Amino acid sequence: MAKTQESKELTAERFACFLAWLDPNVDRAAAEYERLRFRLTAYFSARRCLFSDDLADEVINRVALKIGAEEIENKPAYFFGVARNVLLEYLRREKNHVNIDDITVAARPEIEETDETIEMLDKCLAELSDENRALILDYMSENKRAKIDLHKRISESLRTTQTALRMRISRIKRSLRICLDECMA
Repeated sequence: MAKTQESKELTAERFACFLAWLDPNVDRAAAEYERLRFRLTAYFSARRCLFSDDLADEVINRVALKIGAEEIENKPAYFFGVARNVLLEYLRREKNHVNIDDITVAARPEIEETDETIEMLDKCLAELSDENRALILDYMSENKRAKIDLHKRISESLRTTQTALRMRISRIKRSLRICLDECMA
């Protein structure tokens, strides 16, 4: 039963139902979603998870898919119960990963060309479409406050929300991680 539930995709319609479940008011639902995602990301970051934003999205997706399947009385407790399960699954499958978030591409340091990590990352970046490669390199090129401003400018230039941009970046990162895992294997 759980495998069937996990294999379902979170559609726009299901996501809209999820937001309505969080709060009937659209603005308050969006604010609650952002607050909840931030708290989940902080939860995973505090536990030193490499991909805390992806894990937070996984929790939200699982809860969104459960709405209607069972009654949830205490929403925050339920979210963090699911987060605990996602954390345990993550810890079971954790391997040595290259953390893409720790790689800054604004100025490439002088490293010998034989550095396997850089070579693998370059190979995986080359496999991306030109548009996705340019987007991820731009997105990852700044730090701290400049990074926040950059992300806002990118989302405005693409005429999309910052949440949609984060989701797109998350998918690109996921494909890079898969490629890096294959290279490391």
